[in-house]
Amino acid sequence: MTDTQHPRITLAPDFFAKADADRARIQADQKADFQQQLSEARTQGGAYVGDGPIPPAQGALPMPPGFVGALAQYIYQHAPRPVAEVAIVGALGLMAGVAGRVWYIPKSGLNLYVVLVARSAIGKEAMHSGVNTLVQAAREFYGEAELVTDPSDFASGQALLKACAHNPCFVNLAGELGHKFALMAENRDASMRSLRKQMTTLYSKSGPDGVAGGISYSSQENNVESTQAVAFSLIGETTPGTFYESITDAMMSDGFMSRFCVIEYLGDRPARNRAHVDRPPEALVRHLATIMQHAGKASAIDVFQKVEFSPSAQSLLDLFDEECDAGIVGQDDENLRQLWNRAHLKALRVAALLAVGDQYLNPVVTEEQAAWAIALVRHGVAAFDKRIRQGDIGEGSDGGREQKVLDLCREFLLLPSEKLPSWLKHGKAMQDANIVPRRYLQQRTQRLAAFERHKLGHTAALNMAIKTAMTNGNLIEVKKEPLVEQFSFFGQAYRLLSAK
Repeated sequence: MTDTQHPRITLAPDFFAKADADRARIQADQKADFQQQLSEARTQGGAYVGDGPIPPAQGALPMPPGFVGALAQYIYQHAPRPVAEVAIVGALGLMAGVAGRVWYIPKSGLNLYVVLVARSAIGKEAMHSGVNTLVQAAREFYGEAELVTDPSDFASGQALLKACAHNPCFVNLAGELGHKFALMAENRDASMRSLRKQMTTLYSKSGPDGVAGGISYSSQENNVESTQAVAFSLIGETTPGTFYESITDAMMSDGFMSRFCVIEYLGDRPARNRAHVDRPPEALVRHLATIMQHAGKASAIDVFQKVEFSPSAQSLLDLFDEECDAGIVGQDDENLRQLWNRAHLKALRVAALLAVGDQYLNPVVTEEQAAWAIALVRHGVAAFDKRIRQGDIGEGSDGGREQKVLDLCREFLLLPSEKLPSWLKHGKAMQDANIVPRRYLQQRTQRLAAFERHKLGHTAALNMAIKTAMTNGNLIEVKKEPLVEQFSFFGQAYRLLSAK
């Protein structure tokens, strides 16, 4: 049996050069066609024209202005239990998934990481359902609308990079982010370490000059090619306890958390929406689909568009930049420094997304858009600042732990009678005397990161916090005799001296 003989193929010396020339000619033709379509579109406007002013929605944050506000308003009206903050996160995430790559500001694309922090059972799932309904409605006008979102639960950095190589602009609709952060914080799982590393890196790879990926493995099928201008965005939700307890000092100091816009909803479960809106307005969907289609064509041929800033918007954002600098300069606590590290960049990106939504062909940030973006970022900084100072985040500081102990003392003194611990015989009388049992403080700090993760352990951290509070004149230990005689209490207790 003889081997099959194959004819030898000889390629001309200029074969590959001709192929490259043909590819360049095709790309040039595509760009010329796109520019022609762009010129025609500009003659028709491109601005979003809504049905009227956006009605107000109850929440700590007002709805965004313009088109993004209209998206948020629909998500709000679509929700079974409407919460403004839930709707805002969904609208910003969707807009970032659409516009994060093609439009840019100096040295940055417009991708966002946004996390909603709220108690359970308040209707956080409306963020996902509202976005999905808008995307499905947009498919009627643009067949590839679903590419702007991805609900995948990425299990490693490699999986995330592969998804970005396949689709360089999308928003990941994540579920419970707090649990994933907790896995990252443990630092035992190599896959979670790589995921955190790639998420940290990808945040800054969305500009036209950004390049992401480029990982080689011994097994070639696992290799990941490098990709230009990857705009990976992420929105997710979590509960306060799960989220804040999962954050370590390392996650703060290495800049991972400074990349996130945190939107916190402190309210309770809202009433059921009796005027539920199912289908989004056609004008809203058509404009969304038009931006999607424009972004898809521009991205395919790597055409990028810069977002400009009006003089008044630029002035406002420059002042905010100085505010961010003031929050960093002279601050010794690394966690507090990181709060302001990327605050200005986040405000720029959010403001630019609002401008793209309103006029995607010639986006110019207005003063109103800049002011709203700054307010959003300040909201997140304030929420984080409060949690850090209370000792809810990371290993905490001595001052933060002392403040947390004092807050828990005030919490005990304000407990209604029916919520007082059952092991207290005369709890109300102790409250009237401003006396707080140590056992209550011990139980309430048991799972707090600032105490639980202390290098000397929870009990030592609590002892030091109480001692600091006593040294500073905020607490005094109550002698055992009056505790037994007046309150039939045989444990340690402290009288709160400070009213604030």
